[in-house]
Amino acid sequence: MDDLFILAVAVVVLSVTSIFLMLKLRFFQKEIARRKQIESYSQEFVASLSDDYRFLRVASSSINTIEMAPSLLQGRFLKDFVHPDDLDLLFRSLEAPSGDGRLKMVLFRCRHGSEGWCWVEMYGKKISIKSKKKLLVCHFKNVDSFIKLRSNLVAIEKRLHIFLTLSSDIVWQFDVEKRELEVLTPIAFERHRIPSKIPGKTSMEELMPFQDMQLVENVINARVQHFSEYGRDVSNPEEIFIRLYGVDESHVWYSVKGLLDNDLDGRLMFFGTGHIVERALVNKIAPDAKENLFDQMLSLPYVRIFWTDKEEICLGCNQAFASDFGLYNTNKVIGKSMNSLYSSNPLHSILKEKIEEIFETGKGCSGKAEFFIGSGSVPHILFYSIMPLKDEKKDVYAIMGVYLVTNIERLAPLDLTM
Repeated sequence: MDDLFILAVAVVVLSVTSIFLMLKLRFFQKEIARRKQIESYSQEFVASLSDDYRFLRVASSSINTIEMAPSLLQGRFLKDFVHPDDLDLLFRSLEAPSGDGRLKMVLFRCRHGSEGWCWVEMYGKKISIKSKKKLLVCHFKNVDSFIKLRSNLVAIEKRLHIFLTLSSDIVWQFDVEKRELEVLTPIAFERHRIPSKIPGKTSMEELMPFQDMQLVENVINARVQHFSEYGRDVSNPEEIFIRLYGVDESHVWYSVKGLLDNDLDGRLMFFGTGHIVERALVNKIAPDAKENLFDQMLSLPYVRIFWTDKEEICLGCNQAFASDFGLYNTNKVIGKSMNSLYSSNPLHSILKEKIEEIFETGKGCSGKAEFFIGSGSVPHILFYSIMPLKDEKKDVYAIMGVYLVTNIERLAPLDLTM
């Protein structure tokens, strides 16, 4: 009876063990199948090499990496598949001493089944086996596309650097959000006739007068508005003319064109170029001598200069005109009504009468007029010259006024005829 019980127990144990082993075997079979499936899609392969660098076993994914089946590699030496120019580099890496047996990662050109040669990245580890023999387990990864892409980028960057260095234009980019200007080309005195500056970030104040800087800002703001509404820049970017500082505080005229777009980091940038143009192309009636003279007139501390349209809206002025109203920025005056500027000022009635007369007749006028200022009725003299600005149809669209105000007591010692 006891024997039958022991036999039954043994049968149960054997059955359970058999079922367990069958389940374990099935798990291993599925695991092996899964690994083979992964290996079949892998873009790198693992291989074991002998201590004399002969392929012993090669994973099937070698067909994906270098388009060579394992049978073409097994039993052959690694050097048979390496570009002759890379052999020295490869074997120096293989023979380099390492405390933990890890191989230094190395890039070399390897034979490819259809493309001749391809760039491969190899890394691995030396493993000691019986009889102190060394076995190498190495990973091979095809990085040909990355190497070629990097090579192409280096070539493009080199060509771009040459073109930018030789270019007669100024190439620049403007970070719209940060309002930072970066010049990408050398600005050389010999080439541009403006003070030399190496490429890099700079401020617009260093390169151009305030009026031109404001023009650039206005163009950028308008383009940003268009970009925000339509998701792209204007189809035909306009050309604008600005002045850059030259030697001896002179100005050099440039034709500038730009394109608004996102850079690789998603920042909105204004990319542009500019080249020197003759002043005559900007305005045929304003050669350099007249331009410099006009600039000097605008900077005179006592002479007031202004432009106004038919609605008597100030279109432009000099610093002296703006300072009459306690404003030291001409942009705070431009766009304002002349009536509001000269309200309750006896000077306004004189100028208003002359301005209206010029818009009616189309003829300029000049002269002097006496008026009184202050509670003490101090007599002053207004010297003025007002001229029409006409369009192509000879119609007056605006006027330009120049005037000087002085106290009669200051003129008396000069013995001037009034």
